[in-house]
Amino acid sequence: MPIRDQQKIRRAAVAGRFYEGEALDLRRRMAETEAQLPPPAADARTTPVRGCILPHAGYLFSLGVAMETMREARHGSYRNVVLLGPSHYVGFHGVAGSTYTSWRTPFGDLSTALALQEKLEESGNPLFQISDAAHTQEHSLEVEFPLIQYFLGSPEILPLVVGGIAPADLEPLAKMFAAIDSPETLWIISSDFTHYGENFRYTPFGESATPEELNRLDREAAERIAARDLDEFCRFLGRTGATICGANPIALYLALLDRVDPERKISGEIVSMADSGEVTGDYSHVVDYAGILFR
Repeated sequence: MPIRDQQKIRRAAVAGRFYEGEALDLRRRMAETEAQLPPPAADARTTPVRGCILPHAGYLFSLGVAMETMREARHGSYRNVVLLGPSHYVGFHGVAGSTYTSWRTPFGDLSTALALQEKLEESGNPLFQISDAAHTQEHSLEVEFPLIQYFLGSPEILPLVVGGIAPADLEPLAKMFAAIDSPETLWIISSDFTHYGENFRYTPFGESATPEELNRLDREAAERIAARDLDEFCRFLGRTGATICGANPIALYLALLDRVDPERKISGEIVSMADSGEVTGDYSHVVDYAGILFR
């Protein structure tokens, strides 16, 4: 077990690029974005949220989707938030925690849920490792931190980067994660959806997609996720090759739900969808976003 006898801060890597680097500017953007959202669902205050799938693109493109989804959790009482995000910079097999004791944003610092991480370390699961390198530049988790602070205040967080995993890894990882799950823990799964274009090596609709084609493709994926159908989600990925960057974190969360909620009392719903082409007008290089809730 790593020794943590002093504070170690993970400083923001993409503040000023993916989102505003100054607290006042960031809060203003978030407040203005929230004010433009449609009214929340009537049951938002009465049905506890257990998990969210949120995008992790620059706020210019995906903040509306993220906030419309995440705001549903603001009425919950959470001691901890566990985040699963894909690795964009470091290749490895399994899931990586870190030795960071806090995570800095323009809004201040969030503390690591060290007790939860120690449970993962003590599990002895060889798929879990400690790797600061996996976290240092990773944006898929960082862009969710200001959302946590805006809606939930300062719960302890456990950011986990997900690398490569095989289908056989899902069950042992779900068993490991079940040990840290509770009604007081919110799970945030960070994922953008289809990345379309030559640069992404994904052009099933030709050189340029249409918004309707993209929406149809990713709604099919989102519906399988919201239905908690892990097998169908995996078959969808195999059939379409859809470039959903957080497919592994999503699959892990679905496997966890199957383990902790076999009676399927927790259900999913698609809250919001959008794409970067709505901002850029470019559908030859475009990324889709989806917000999905589990109550």
